Amino acid sequence: MSTTIPSARDINLAAILGESPAEPAWLRWVDRVATRAGDAINPILVKETRQALKSRQFVVTFSLLLFAAFAWTIVGSLLMMPQIYFQPSAPTMLTGYYLVLAVPMLLVVPLAAYRSLEGEIDDGTLELLSVTSLTPSQIVLGKLGSAALQMMLYFVALFPCVAYAYSLRGVDLPTLGVLMSMLIIFGLTLTVVAIFFAPMATVRSSQVSTLLMVMAFLMAGEFATGTIAFALIQGGNPLTASQTGFVLFAVLMFTTTFAAVLLMATAAQLTPESENRSTGIRISLLVHQLAVVVIASMSLSYGFAIAGPLVAALTAHLLVTWAAAGSMMSAESPTMTPRIRRELPGTLMGRLLFVWFTPGPATGMIFALVNLGVAIFVMGQLHDRVTNLPDAYWLGLWWSKLQALLLLTWPYLCVAFIGVRAIISVLRSRNTVRAGVGMAALAVVLLLMALVPYSIGLHLNDYRPYAYSDWQLTNWIWTMNLAITDQLPRRSMILVIGIGAFAFIANLLFLGRVVLPQRLVTPKRVIEERQARRRQSSRDAITMPADPLGLGTEPESI
Repeated sequence: MSTTIPSARDINLAAILGESPAEPAWLRWVDRVATRAGDAINPILVKETRQALKSRQFVVTFSLLLFAAFAWTIVGSLLMMPQIYFQPSAPTMLTGYYLVLAVPMLLVVPLAAYRSLEGEIDDGTLELLSVTSLTPSQIVLGKLGSAALQMMLYFVALFPCVAYAYSLRGVDLPTLGVLMSMLIIFGLTLTVVAIFFAPMATVRSSQVSTLLMVMAFLMAGEFATGTIAFALIQGGNPLTASQTGFVLFAVLMFTTTFAAVLLMATAAQLTPESENRSTGIRISLLVHQLAVVVIASMSLSYGFAIAGPLVAALTAHLLVTWAAAGSMMSAESPTMTPRIRRELPGTLMGRLLFVWFTPGPATGMIFALVNLGVAIFVMGQLHDRVTNLPDAYWLGLWWSKLQALLLLTWPYLCVAFIGVRAIISVLRSRNTVRAGVGMAALAVVLLLMALVPYSIGLHLNDYRPYAYSDWQLTNWIWTMNLAITDQLPRRSMILVIGIGAFAFIANLLFLGRVVLPQRLVTPKRVIEERQARRRQSSRDAITMPADPLGLGTEPESI
């Protein structure tokens, strides 16, 4: 009886064909599961990680990081001799290690992610990705994931040095954990901000200005993070354990939801105009507002020292966010392609609940104004609770002035959004207008609302100072200034709020013509093509190996 041993050539051929001689059933099951898991990994993440780890930028930065950490370990230790043996020396050593780690995590990695996505757009390779099964969200998340892996490598490389600094005494472990967590969270947030700016450089002439803007944001973020870090290292954490846990939770929730908004906006800029680019952004904005309200509500249980500044800052953040988002939503294209109309709600209840998430300037403006009104009402109630805290008795003197400003903000923005829609409709009749132009249009409308009535009044009074009247109601600068000083007549405030409410109701009544487009039925041919594509993808995931020839090669750029 003879046994035939397969040759190496037969084994390699079987591996290429996806077969294996005498392979047990459980091993084939493991192979199928591993293949599907590998296909589920974002291909952009794999490509970007391989390309980044082989790039000269990563090699040089990683080498300089190791050299700087080693040099500071020797130099810093020698400079503190012999006090290092009997005096706490961790703050000094940790300050140097923070500077070494902060530069790549807060500056180099975000800037590299910006340049990577900008290079894809500038070289035209992003158009090749648009014909594949990859979505813009996968592309953006792949860039972010590659940056996160690089940060992890930098952090792991310097972790022994941080442990050495901790052993020198002078910094407790919770403070060290807060410092490292803050560095990671802020590093990822700055990376998201840098990626958000990448698609804005549509032409080469604007790339330099966009790059300078990104570097300004990164330097400001690094300076702010460094200020907090040095205060923690030198003075320790002044908060209690529960307060520290709340601050970390609030920062994590705020940055995560706000980063989701920026990532959805970035993916929308990479999405073709025939696709729905608005619904994802509006949902993420709604989730971010809910997170802000939760954070502000939870802060009330930690006293005025935390709740007072935090509620005020979050209120200002929501006002600015909805002003910017509302201006861009008002500048959206009113055209609905058949592909978008196939995604519209089909039932009456669905149209009543989700019509505000459909693309279009009319629904976008109403969506922004409603959420702005909800934010003003909820944050106003929280401000009222803050004034009732035991150590905030003096804040009640300012609450009425702040309440007047919040009440005036909504009607002025309502009128301004209508002006933005009018300007964008005129510009769109002759040119292609991007949604980002809405912020510039909002600035122009607000400037005209203040300057035109003031200039007319100044001319009619022979360019001499004159008193405030109802003709200056659109002059939001003068009106809000009088509201702060408690000099604004009650009649003027009621008129401003009434004008804003009338404009909102008028837009709401004329909205019926905008939401008339019904949902289109998906053609049978499109459904069959999608099903065939899914079956083919599942079949390929089971039968085809990831790298059948074992070459391990990849293109330099996709």
